[in-house]
Amino acid sequence: MKVSEILQKEYPNIQDTFISGRDASKLGWTNNNTVNLSGSTYLDDNDVFHYSASQKIKDNPNDLFNMINLHRTQLMPTYVMKRQYYKGRHINILNRKPTPHGDPDNRRIVNMPKKLVDSFNGYFIGTPIDIAYQDPSEEETTEGNKVNNLIQDMTKHQVLDDVFTEASKWSSVYGRAYLYLYTDKNAYPYITFLDPLNTFMVYDNTIRNKPLFGVTYSYYPDDKGNESLHGQLIEVNDTVPFSNSATTNDSLTFDENPDPDTGVDDQLGHPFSQLPMAEIMDNEERIGVFDDVISLVDDLDSAVSAKSNNSDSFAASILKVINSELDDDQLKEIKQSRVLNLYLDKAWADSDESKALPTPDAEFMEKPSGDQLQENQIQHDTDFIYQVAQIPNLDNIDFSTSAAQALDFKIHSMKIKALNKETKMKKALTQIWACALQARESMLTMLITWSIHLTLPFHIIY
Repeated sequence: MKVSEILQKEYPNIQDTFISGRDASKLGWTNNNTVNLSGSTYLDDNDVFHYSASQKIKDNPNDLFNMINLHRTQLMPTYVMKRQYYKGRHINILNRKPTPHGDPDNRRIVNMPKKLVDSFNGYFIGTPIDIAYQDPSEEETTEGNKVNNLIQDMTKHQVLDDVFTEASKWSSVYGRAYLYLYTDKNAYPYITFLDPLNTFMVYDNTIRNKPLFGVTYSYYPDDKGNESLHGQLIEVNDTVPFSNSATTNDSLTFDENPDPDTGVDDQLGHPFSQLPMAEIMDNEERIGVFDDVISLVDDLDSAVSAKSNNSDSFAASILKVINSELDDDQLKEIKQSRVLNLYLDKAWADSDESKALPTPDAEFMEKPSGDQLQENQIQHDTDFIYQVAQIPNLDNIDFSTSAAQALDFKIHSMKIKALNKETKMKKALTQIWACALQARESMLTMLITWSIHLTLPFHIIY
């Protein structure tokens, strides 16, 4: 099913597809070519691929093709929906059925997902990461200064603060993101981030849960309009391009002669002795910041929209006229002048006959108002969103000195959440920087002893 078709649907409870481990294909999209992974491959309840450590994926291209199909048909659509919610395109309220009879049909969006993600990552990584090598002897050495110079050169050359900030933000949106290290034709290392829309990592099936390889892929149309698969298999000692023909839908082949216009030298593209790709996650379950509040977000959008509809209904209230017949010209004049003058002829009013008839009257017809109920619903939804997401609402905080202790208590749950993410990101950065320094100077692998200290705001010292 195409992504465009997915985004045009309304889901009874979209949260069922957001939480990691749910089979999204049963809740809105299906695929007749759903594949069963081989006995060497499985997808755990955190939506993480595992593969047998005793098997070589290059010897089993069908296994890799099945993983890509499963990722594309079941996991990728959920990531697309998360991205849409973060960008303010809330699918359920936008795809809601129109109201009948031309009644007001406002689709108000309160973009809480973006506010939650930006608030959390502003706290977590708003201060740039400080990366430096610290010699185990705690003394300055020529080797130590050389390492720090290389780190500073890389950081300034590529503006890595932006890379790490974006990787952290999108890991909070999707529940995971990836850092990837590659080298250009001059063997200069570059760090970039990849989102899980077309990227995934595969771990072994042992208790070590060791990363085996990464996969990034895309589908491109050929000159006949058929889609063909192209991608890269990223292993510990090599990066191997692969593809499958647009007319072949059951396997893929590894390319011996990849496209030379990639900007990366094939001979220098992977000079590492470890995997140059690392996964960043907010938690082990790969649950994003707003995953488990998305039903509350939908409810908040609905409540605010209903309140807006009530305002429009009031502006379009119907005028009820009793005991007086108005012709078309009078109705037109009332609309223009906004004045209605109903009266009885004076002679008729003074007669005895007029006393037996009710006098003319006019008033606006009022619809039942649920204003207070809607206000309570909006307030409850907003409060629960902040509570469940473990991110405080700082908009109405008194930042006086007397409130400092109360503020620290208020952000306590977010601090615990950030500390959990900090340990995950530290692990990913350690692996990526080990590869980066190895790419610049192979001797550095022998010089560096990893000693990492982190505090919030995020701070890292090697």
